[in-house]
Parts: sequence; structure tokens; C-alpha cells
Amino acid sequence: MAVTIREIARQAKVHQGTASIVLNGTRGGTRVSEDTRKRVLRVAEQLGYRPNRAAQQLRTRRSNVIGLLVGDVANPFFARLVSLCTAALQEAGFDSVLAMRQQNEVSDMHHLRALELRQVDGLIVWSETETQIREWLEKAGGERNLVVLGQKVPGCDSIDASLATGTRDALRHLLDQGCRRIAYLAPEASLSSTGDPRPGVYRKFLEEAGLPVQVFSYAGNGNDPSVTCERAEQIALLPPGERPDALFCFNDMTAIGALLGVRRAGLTPPGDIAIVGCDGLPLASQMDIPLSSIVYPLEEMCREAVALLKSRLEAQSDPAAAAQEPLPFRHQSLPAPLAVRASSRRLDAPLPVTG
Repeated sequence: MAVTIREIARQAKVHQGTASIVLNGTRGGTRVSEDTRKRVLRVAEQLGYRPNRAAQQLRTRRSNVIGLLVGDVANPFFARLVSLCTAALQEAGFDSVLAMRQQNEVSDMHHLRALELRQVDGLIVWSETETQIREWLEKAGGERNLVVLGQKVPGCDSIDASLATGTRDALRHLLDQGCRRIAYLAPEASLSSTGDPRPGVYRKFLEEAGLPVQVFSYAGNGNDPSVTCERAEQIALLPPGERPDALFCFNDMTAIGALLGVRRAGLTPPGDIAIVGCDGLPLASQMDIPLSSIVYPLEEMCREAVALLKSRLEAQSDPAAAAQEPLPFRHQSLPAPLAVRASSRRLDAPLPVTG
């Protein structure tokens, strides 16, 4: 026999209408506390409750489905992003449907259209480079219920990380460790990306410090450490006067490949070449030489994105809120701290940023 909302309400010791608000996304004059919501969800899970989505959609005119548009999940960064967003959406009572943009794909509007055909209530879109979707977002993004992750977009709810500050922290850390030939290692395509602050911050920082700028690139994307391993080995075999004493890497997968390549060339990080990555992948701290990395606050970004989207959807379905002015577009920029580990730590002196 199917579990009913009436039974869930009885066991959770709440009114049936309260249980319906929690489980079905219906709105009324009742405001449900977080403790009550969690208690209802816990009882529903224990009883094996499965909501009738078709009935919910007819009643609320909402699908309770959110579309996710992200980069290629062959990149562990995006795989983790999808996992965290999906978990946050489930916690908030939403299902999700996924679309993936291929590496360096500029013509990407078809992904957005495909998600809209699924009659999603809203969208969470990763957009940090110039694509068709970015152009559309800047012109008409505010016409949809959506949150942009990765970069601030005027006229949309958006959340990004202070990657420029994290990059300066990483470069300053390498200077503090005695490095004076700091190179940047990145995919060729990323160097011309208008949405990535790292190349520009790197150049400006080193020029202001009076140090040489060395940019090493490689073909392909930043997901394959075997490619960056080969490139890093070539760099490590340069004559001592040309060889960098530090590599600031595009992402953690690039840095992991660099660790392998430097060691394959017979050198030892960080003494010969210090290495810093970017993303804060859980794998980074588990390497035999733990990797220093700029930590992207993905968990907090996903949680905040769902909260922003949910608040906009609830305001639209609340009769009292609907009579008021629309919610203003909101932007949050979250810290991207540097986690200092063995791959770049040369000195025993106190460090300004740790992790």
C-alpha cells in the first residue's frame, strides 16, 4: 500500500498541510521551520514515501525539476559540481536533469533549449567563458529562473569565487618560498579565454615583482594528466638557467600531471620545482606529495545556488510575495583560499595562507 502524506504527518507530529508543503512544494500562509522540514523528510524516507510527480505538477503548475548545465564531467571538477548540486537540490525537494557542454564548445544554446523542453522550473548554469549561452545570459538571462555559477553576469542571480585573489595568494606564497622563476602551465585554449582571470593576474603580478614571465602551454584540455606529465617533463629538462623553479598550474589535473612529469625527469618537488594547482579537488590532498591548490568553494556555491533559485521560485508562487516588487538580482563572490601543502612548501617559516 502506498504511503500517504496523512501517515507521514501523523508520525512526524505535524499538520497534514505542513507535510504537504515540505513534500510537494505547495505554498500557503504556513512557514515551515528547518527542524520541522528535516523531521518530515526523515519520516518520509523511513516510510519509503515516493511522491506522485505528475499529480504535483498538475496541482502546483511546477515540475520540481531543475536543469543543470555544466562542463564535461570527464573533468573531475565538473563531476564534483554535479554531485554537490544534485545533493543540494534533493535536500531542497527538487529533482534534476543534466546537460553537458563539451570542452571549448562555443555553440552551446542547444543544451539550454533541450533543458527547457524538459519543462524545468529553473536552471543552474556554469558559465565562465564566452559562449552563445553567455551572450544570451547577458541580454535576456533575467527572463528565466536561473543562477549562473562561475562568473558574475549582470541581470542574473550569480555566484562566483574570488579566483583572482586566490591566484595572487598562490603567487605570493611561491615568492615567500624563495621561487623567482615562476611559470604558468595551462591549456592553449584557456590562454585566450576572456572569462579566466588567471593569465592576466599572473602576468601583472610577476611584472610588478620584476620577475620574468614564462607561460608554457599544451594542446588539448586540462583533464588529462598524461598530457601535462609529458609537457612538465620537457620543462624540467630545460637548462638550469631557463628552467622555472615553480609551476603555477591551470587546475589540479594539470598540477598532478606536472608532479609526475617533474619526478620523471629526475627532479624533486618542491625543492627543484614547486607546484601549485587550482580547484581544490579532494584527490589533491591524497597524493604522495600532497598538492598545494587554490580551493574552489564548490560545496558552498552549490548550496547557495539552490537557495537563491528556491527563494525566487517560492516568491513567485506565494500570493503575498507576488503582489510585491520582484526580487532583485543577487550576486555572491565567495573566497577561494590557498591550501598550502608539501608540493610547494620549501621553508619552515610561518605561512600567510594555510590549508
